[in-house]
Amino acid sequence: MPSFARVFVACCCAASLLASFTGAGAAASPAAASDKALVGWAAGPDVAKEFQFEKALMAVPSAANAMDIERHISSVPHRAGSAADHATALYVEQRLQKDGFTAHIQEYQVGFTGPLQQSLELVSPRHQVIDLLEGTPGHHTKWEEMAGPAFMENSGDGDVTGPVVYVNAASKEDLTELDARHVSLRGAIVVIRLGAPGRGGLGALFDPTFNSYNELRKRGAAAILEFSDPATSSYGAGEMWPDGNFKNPNMAERMGGPAPRGFLSGAPGDPTLPGKAPLPGVPHLGFNEIPHATIPELSITANVARTLLSGMTGWVVPQSWHPMFEFVQHVGGNERAHVHVQFERKLKTIWVVLGEMKGSTQPDSVVMIGSHRDAMTFGAVDPGSGTTVLLQDADAFHALAQRGWKPKRTIEFASWDGHELGLFGSAAYIYQHGDGLRKQLFQYINTDQLTTGDPFVVSASPGLFAFMKQIADVVPGLDGKMLGFRDQRLRPLLNPMGGGSDHQNFAYMLGIPSSSNGYYGPFGAHHTAEDNIDGLRTYDPGMRQAVITAQVTGIQAMRAASATVDPFRIEEVPSQLLKDIMPIQLLTFQMSGGKANLNDLQDALVAYKTAAHATDVAMQQAEASGDVTTMQSLASKIQSSRDAFYMPDGLLENKYYHTIDRLFTSFPEITFAGNNRALAQKAAERMLTAVQNATAALQ
Repeated sequence: MPSFARVFVACCCAASLLASFTGAGAAASPAAASDKALVGWAAGPDVAKEFQFEKALMAVPSAANAMDIERHISSVPHRAGSAADHATALYVEQRLQKDGFTAHIQEYQVGFTGPLQQSLELVSPRHQVIDLLEGTPGHHTKWEEMAGPAFMENSGDGDVTGPVVYVNAASKEDLTELDARHVSLRGAIVVIRLGAPGRGGLGALFDPTFNSYNELRKRGAAAILEFSDPATSSYGAGEMWPDGNFKNPNMAERMGGPAPRGFLSGAPGDPTLPGKAPLPGVPHLGFNEIPHATIPELSITANVARTLLSGMTGWVVPQSWHPMFEFVQHVGGNERAHVHVQFERKLKTIWVVLGEMKGSTQPDSVVMIGSHRDAMTFGAVDPGSGTTVLLQDADAFHALAQRGWKPKRTIEFASWDGHELGLFGSAAYIYQHGDGLRKQLFQYINTDQLTTGDPFVVSASPGLFAFMKQIADVVPGLDGKMLGFRDQRLRPLLNPMGGGSDHQNFAYMLGIPSSSNGYYGPFGAHHTAEDNIDGLRTYDPGMRQAVITAQVTGIQAMRAASATVDPFRIEEVPSQLLKDIMPIQLLTFQMSGGKANLNDLQDALVAYKTAAHATDVAMQQAEASGDVTTMQSLASKIQSSRDAFYMPDGLLENKYYHTIDRLFTSFPEITFAGNNRALAQKAAERMLTAVQNATAALQ
């Protein structure tokens, strides 16, 4: 998964908070799956044939094949634009061609940043050179040495010596408290704790006016160090790697890092060519022409942070600021450290691999399976597990084609590149092909990191829940029971889609029904040196999850590619919005001084749900009776209803995203308006009109 700026992470966390607040996605809508027909399929002989081919597909993926793929793509670090990355592109292309796909490589040129030099030393009251490699200092594994130190992609250059000051999460409330205490950050090397409990309520999470980097620079901060809180990511959370899924204190993430570019402030993809396809030869903006960090930033391990924090004096911080260390935490200022960072910033070529199996009767309608290939280090899980799914399904479709199977729609595989730079490859593809892609794509299926242990989770566009539930009901999980019948007390099976991978570009830029499904247990090795082939023994012992996720994705693509109509249950859309409206009401109340009111919108959603329920019931009856004409008529109404939430000119906050019903979370225009009362009111009115139009389309 990507390492984009922390604001994306914060937003995804906030969206998760909303989901837990409402129980979002806990079950499909009342008009869910029919017992007599597949969702989107007319009952009849084609359904029986589909089941036979699905049974054959289930037998193709294997642990041995998955591990062979991993050895080819995850044995060395392969960041986007590197020679090793290009080698993986050639491998994927050759595998697809061997399976009978028409395959080619599309090149793009994108802005790249990466570390050339990084160092950290404690200068006083004692001198200590800090080992920035992950793992036990002086006893590093080959993987840790090959990966090199962790880094922040957004870092500026600098050679800085200054006092070390702890600022907790650098939230709005944290900095306000430091100001009140007259703690100076002028010339300071600030230490930030990632994973600190949220402060300030929902409003703070969605306040688009606050940017921690800009606020730190305004106060004179000269360098930034970030570490993951062991309370939430390491020994405070559970068993540590290699014995368990969580970080050990000697692991650090490679990530975007603080930057002046705020959330939703620019175009998705490469900021040096905003909103355009970065085809070779197209001129880009210079690095100094885009918002960028101007001070050095380092990602450090919890043990390095402990070394710095344990010697601090000064004001004792509030209890909520304490990481899970066994000493009293002070704000500091008594220690001095030296930070040196130098980055390269240049255009690099990336390679997107595309493979196609033409549809037999609807070749211009496309089901796309996409997985990024570039990694922050070795990427055995992120993204290697997704590539094993992609290539094993290609093998399976080749085997089925030899037995006479032909999908009605075209199936296209996409191996994205530049993902860890900020979803550059998929955004470039969308810019290149424009509006035609929105009309062409039928469904987008993402396969990123998929094998980090129980539970198996479906994250999908509302409307696909019933479709995905039927698939989960026929694939056995790790315990031998069907995935659709697993224990859901800790986390629902069906969840509304958020962000974090390439599905967000297709879902939110184009409005394509999309999903990202897999085993999503804790993943402490994310973007670390330990996400290597040896590490698979921790996260996917026996490669069983790699086999199961390939089976799920393969069946999903097969059913979508040969469905009679779009396998969509429209009632799930208003049902999800109604679940989410209470916390959104609370949020707008908080941000607008208690004067926001969404009662009219809620009433409209109730009416929309009633109309949608009737439509889904009629669709189920048509599916069960094999009435194709009625199914097609209803599908046309459902498409028109969905289109009501697509804004051709973009959202109020960002013209490149177009889905007014969902962008990471429900009601995005209202949510991200923050404390701008006029913008929130306009957003609510636009959403009300969209709901009314969506309802009318079903009648």
